[in-house]
Amino acid sequence: MGTTVSDDEWVGDRDAWSDTNLAEIRERLADGFDPGQRLFWLRSTPLHQAAQEGAVRVIELLLASGAEVDPADSYGATPLWEAVRHGQDDAVRLLLAAGADPWRPCIAGRSPGVQALFTELADLFAHLPGAPRISSRLRELQDTVDDMMFSYEDYSEGFCIAFVGGVAEDEVIRRLGALPELCPPMEADALREAEQASPVELLRVASPPGGGVVLFQTEGVLPVRDAVARRVTMGGGILVGALPLAGTSVDIWRDGFTIARPSVYDQLSDDSLLELWMCRFGDCGAHPSTSVERILALMTLLTATYITEEWLWSAPVRLVPVELRGGGLNR
Repeated sequence: MGTTVSDDEWVGDRDAWSDTNLAEIRERLADGFDPGQRLFWLRSTPLHQAAQEGAVRVIELLLASGAEVDPADSYGATPLWEAVRHGQDDAVRLLLAAGADPWRPCIAGRSPGVQALFTELADLFAHLPGAPRISSRLRELQDTVDDMMFSYEDYSEGFCIAFVGGVAEDEVIRRLGALPELCPPMEADALREAEQASPVELLRVASPPGGGVVLFQTEGVLPVRDAVARRVTMGGGILVGALPLAGTSVDIWRDGFTIARPSVYDQLSDDSLLELWMCRFGDCGAHPSTSVERILALMTLLTATYITEEWLWSAPVRLVPVELRGGGLNR
């Protein structure tokens, strides 16, 4: 074989199963490599990886070499599920033509076809035999969440932000160790001067018109620091924060404890929150929303807190001093 890389090393490479490696894949298959082999650390098969990549020539080669079309990985996902999740329409067409089951339950009882019916791949599944009817109520609910996601399309700032639900603004300030009467609302043009003059970190706190509380900083990492989240939610309430907003994951706190830290592009599981599914978490390309849009939509769904960018930068804000030294919140 014209390579010194062992099979064990090679199959663990996520990039090994792209169409650019077709010649090497063909050579290894000719030398006896099992096309259905489980890729140990990836917890899936070569066909799963090729489906994610949209590598149609590799998919054709693997199937022609005897690979099963519908193997389940360690999560229960099939190659067709992965092709849908990554928005690979050509791979979806090829797998369906090869006999992949569009209605086989994979994750949380959901099938690749049902997932696709809520994406731009819907036309590939809507007329297949056995296609389920999506209720108008469920369709309306998903459309509403999608509209909310797209309403956040102008957000691009990389600041740290958290939404709080179930706790009033004054109580949030008290839980942070400050007195509400000593934290009056300030207009936007005075904020920077006050922040620069403060000997301790300041957390911006404000309440949007529709309810909830917003904590944010234009710099630093304070809103989702563990001690802040713990204090704000201890005794009731939920906090969902992004660190920073330009990232791909959020921290979810309830009643003083972190309950989840989902990432936008990680595979969802049977116990994933319904709100994660609604906000397209786990979808790597079949839906046109961005990670920021998905994160902010999830934060809104979980806390009933909705903001606009205009409000965020123009509304009066209260600055809450947060002592990080000694016995402060940095523990």
